[in-house]
Amino acid sequence: MNTRFFFTAITLTIVAMTSAHATDDSVAAKWTFDAEGAAPLDLNGEVERDQAGPRPPEYPDFSDDNTALKFNGGGYLAVPKFLNDDRFQFRNGDDITIEAWVKVDTARDGQQMYVIGKGRTGSPLYPPDNQNWALRTVSHGGTVRASFLFATKLTSDQSHWHRWTSDEGFECATGWHHMAVTYRFGTPESIRGWIDGQPAKGRWDMGGTTEEPPVVDADAVWIGSSQGGARANSFVGYLDNVAVHRERLTDKTIASRFNRVGGPRVAAAKPVPKPLPEVAPELNDVPAGKVLFSVAEGLPSNARWLLEGESWPRETVRWTGDAFLLPRVPVRYDEWGIRGRWNSPLLVRIASDLSLPPGKHRVLVRARSLSRLWIDGKVVARTRKNPHGGGNLQPIVPIADPPAPGNRVVRFPQQEVFGEYVVAGDQTKSVRVIYELVVGGKGYRTESGEVCVAMQHENSDTFVVLGPSMSLPLTDDAVNSELIKIEESLTKLDDKSRRTASLSQNAFWNRRHEIARDVSQPRTRGKHTSSEHPIDRAIANKISRAVAESNQHDEVTTTHFYERVLPILRDECFRCHGEKSKGGLRLNSHDAVLASGESDLPAVVPGDPDNSELIVQIRDGNMPPTDTGLSPDQIQTLEQWVASGAVWPAQPIDLKTTKLASIVSDESFLRRVYLDTIGVPPSEAEAAAFLENPDRNACIDKLLADDRYADHWVSLWMDLLAENPTLLNVSLGSTGPFRWFLYESLRDNKPLDRMVTELILMRGDAHYGGSAGFAIAGENDAPMAAKAHVLAAAFLGIDLQCARCHDSPFHSTTQEDLFSLAAMLGRKSITPPKTSRVPDEFFENQTRESLISVTLKLGESVKAKWPFADFTGAEDSSQLDELMQNPKDARERLAALFTTPNNVRFPRVVVNHLWKRLMGAGFVEPAHDWEGKTPSHPELLDELAIELVTHDYDLKHVLRLIMTSRAYQREAMGQNESATSEQRYFAAPDRRRLTAEQVVDSLFQATGSKMDVEELTFVHDGTQAMNRRVTLGKPKRAWMFAGLNNERDRPSLSLPRAQAVVDVLEAFGWTGTRQQPIIERETDPNVLQPGILANGNLSKSLTRAAYESELAELAVQATSAEQLVSSLYLRFLSRYPNSSERQLFVAALDHGFVDRLMPPAEVTPPPNDPLLPQSTWTNHLVPEANEIQQEWERRVRRGPHEDPRLRPDWREVYEDVVWSLVNHAEFVWIP
Repeated sequence: MNTRFFFTAITLTIVAMTSAHATDDSVAAKWTFDAEGAAPLDLNGEVERDQAGPRPPEYPDFSDDNTALKFNGGGYLAVPKFLNDDRFQFRNGDDITIEAWVKVDTARDGQQMYVIGKGRTGSPLYPPDNQNWALRTVSHGGTVRASFLFATKLTSDQSHWHRWTSDEGFECATGWHHMAVTYRFGTPESIRGWIDGQPAKGRWDMGGTTEEPPVVDADAVWIGSSQGGARANSFVGYLDNVAVHRERLTDKTIASRFNRVGGPRVAAAKPVPKPLPEVAPELNDVPAGKVLFSVAEGLPSNARWLLEGESWPRETVRWTGDAFLLPRVPVRYDEWGIRGRWNSPLLVRIASDLSLPPGKHRVLVRARSLSRLWIDGKVVARTRKNPHGGGNLQPIVPIADPPAPGNRVVRFPQQEVFGEYVVAGDQTKSVRVIYELVVGGKGYRTESGEVCVAMQHENSDTFVVLGPSMSLPLTDDAVNSELIKIEESLTKLDDKSRRTASLSQNAFWNRRHEIARDVSQPRTRGKHTSSEHPIDRAIANKISRAVAESNQHDEVTTTHFYERVLPILRDECFRCHGEKSKGGLRLNSHDAVLASGESDLPAVVPGDPDNSELIVQIRDGNMPPTDTGLSPDQIQTLEQWVASGAVWPAQPIDLKTTKLASIVSDESFLRRVYLDTIGVPPSEAEAAAFLENPDRNACIDKLLADDRYADHWVSLWMDLLAENPTLLNVSLGSTGPFRWFLYESLRDNKPLDRMVTELILMRGDAHYGGSAGFAIAGENDAPMAAKAHVLAAAFLGIDLQCARCHDSPFHSTTQEDLFSLAAMLGRKSITPPKTSRVPDEFFENQTRESLISVTLKLGESVKAKWPFADFTGAEDSSQLDELMQNPKDARERLAALFTTPNNVRFPRVVVNHLWKRLMGAGFVEPAHDWEGKTPSHPELLDELAIELVTHDYDLKHVLRLIMTSRAYQREAMGQNESATSEQRYFAAPDRRRLTAEQVVDSLFQATGSKMDVEELTFVHDGTQAMNRRVTLGKPKRAWMFAGLNNERDRPSLSLPRAQAVVDVLEAFGWTGTRQQPIIERETDPNVLQPGILANGNLSKSLTRAAYESELAELAVQATSAEQLVSSLYLRFLSRYPNSSERQLFVAALDHGFVDRLMPPAEVTPPPNDPLLPQSTWTNHLVPEANEIQQEWERRVRRGPHEDPRLRPDWREVYEDVVWSLVNHAEFVWIP
């Protein structure tokens, strides 16, 4: 709200502004907040007028009806532009006094609340840190103090801010108080403050003193807030008699302002704790020859070291390394092994005993935040608290000079400081080096950035990273190589921490799995015990039955039914009586039409149309529920069908669909099984080794044990569960990045029932990758209902999408069913919001009964209860308690109902997902909606589901069963997905195109390239907490990407290298925003797919024989054109070339092969591209930020430099051969 108030004698007013010329020439402005004067102000937000101000008898100098303003946080008053003249602008040499009456009842400790200030309004017309002057209050320990603030010329490290805070103040909820400050700009010793007319001592507690002039511009004067009305800086309390003077008022004048019966109520300054004396830490267990790393959480502050009365936090985790180099802190896991959040700030210590030669040593420290380096008990270097501030107009930080020629340059936002240490004498000295670093804290991410401590001896021309060996030069090549090793060690540490923590739940889950085996054991009785693979046996049995049944009726009867009768039933009846049993009646099978619905009358009586309820209702026009009903010809067809016995013959068989396909070749099997398990084709060496010794079962076992299994399968669960983190702002359907929970669950081969339980319990941290991220549902009026819909579709095959706003028209589920689940998730009864409901007006004036209905009344509360006992076999009873740790928790009860072994639907739905992924179609289609569906192979589905349950819900066990079957290993020529359930035989798998992730990962795998893209974040300096701006890290595999849309169309917020990968993903059906579960991606071919592979930035770059690339090295090291062609085919297509292919490509590469290498003397490495400054959130509105990202876009389009060792004419032919293999049809299809 923005309203302008004018003050006249006849208008009720809240503000009066006295002109500087009205009474006192020194007064720039005075606001008395009563009904006098005629000057306007702009009111914004929550400000209440006509509040009682200081009044007699306690304050005798005020009138009996004196009024004030109440500010509720976020509201403010602004001086209009036409009154905002130079009276409010203060420069060096100008005097200022600011005074106000304030009343504060409550304030958060450390909260800075604006009384009045000029500048820093958040206007896009001015820089964000343009504070000319301001008076604020700040609370410390319940004492409210006066604080004066201004800014000088902008710096990159926040040193342009200068703040003075009084030592004395007043206690909250003690009524009205007067405060004032006075200052001459450029003369820091002139600062004075008063509380209740009494002089108050104070100190410059930010930025120190300065003689620099303040920022001056035409930005507005605001009362009560700043920074666009941000609540964090807004005043909460009452204000009266605010004034700004252009002179320094005296003690006598200020004392006269305060007259209270009972005198002043000044709270004496509490003693400020002193810093503890700096003493080097005592570390007695530093291993010889190693570097010790440790992390302790819960440091008191990220801005300072300990004060008196404080103690060091206890160590949480430790590990060892080889160098003073750290790219990140370890991941924090909760007691179940689920990603949580560190209790920051953290204290990171890095220590080692080193031998230093005599002489002078120059020390370098790079860190983002507060740190100090101890050598032999003395501090030799320090960095300060993270200096990067908020806003989005911070200056671009230029690229620094290297500390020595050829050395690695410090990257934004790390600080770089230097120190010195001297080893006296002529002997090597053993010293203990301890580096202490503070990471994270309130409003900061728990990110360290690249931390490095290096040293340069006076006789050396380069720095080396500190470590026992002192052999790691501070160069890009050496440090990057070491960082890869460190990341691998940190990943192992994270794995160990997570798996150790998860052991705490093993006994509970072992017991649950014992119960599951006991419950499922009776279901295995009578199952086949032959040595034939159960999958192959079941497929063969169905084909045999189908052939036999197809011969039971003559061709005329069969043709008539499937061409005349069934189309009528399917098109006119199945909608209500197929998947959905409206009135308790289904008409989609022979058994169903002979049964009775709720009327107890049989739908069809063979030979008797008059007593068949189906015919009766059709004749009366009640079925189908349309305006026209069936035509006379359609009615006659159905009547004749019933009269002739209502024969429902088996479907005619197309022998092509029942003929078992041939087993694929070893080459095809190899490529298929690699892509289906780990998502990438085999390497050249792996392919050659398998083709030399093609043991298929051993290959399957090896791949299922590969950690890359999780990289492939996680995308399925991300789709099914609608994982949808957003990099910028929360949008429709946004979630937390619970991808990490899913990935690590698969990486640890966590039993599926446990993974789903932990997902439903929503544990850990929502923004750092815990399953709690699943709980987030951006811009959703009923988030738990959204999650209930996702869970039911993914794990129960129940589609509740329509039930969000009304009872489902084509299913038996109701809106109450959905919100019952939502209530269980939310652990309380829930009332569907009005916006999640079809309005009653929709049903008015309907000419016939609507297909949809709303049985829940508006405002009706829905209790937490389980509605799906009939669908699943799982009943909510006390017997369920043994599967729970807290039987009183409704959410855990829901998780138990999903995963109890009595829930036969859960394992069947999961098995169906796995089967569909590997065979191209499910036993049940669509996979998320089972109501009214008959599985194509019900016995096989049940058998595989029992295998899952009795093998501790191990997904890999079922995958191995499928992959070892002959059915999986047959030629992919089936058409099962388009077939009906009855005619879905799986005599052959369906042909499958690579998923988008497989296409991208195969490109990198085949070319031997490492994925090198930006970190997926818009914040690179750690100043935005994860709940405001998330980071998804630097992707190593395609599943790690997310939508890059910044919604602002600003080049400065683009990620060009990542975008090149996303372009390929999107062309092949991937989407970065999953607002709803994705059951099946768009797989139809489109013109973008060949185009992006032929001419896209990514494929052009990866197929180039680039400098120092694996493709270039392959060409350099090749012994012959024939050997090179074989290598390329193994890499890209997982097979050797056939004779015609070999002849074609060998001829192309053999020409000039002998002379393909340039003479060494003529080889000049290409120049390195100049480093670019970092564009990030805090500077993205600076024009240079756009230029930086546009230069990145240009470099991406250009691609990497060619390898100069190869002659250009031969290299181009070689690249054409590689390009042709990427664009080969086999590259994007699973054989």
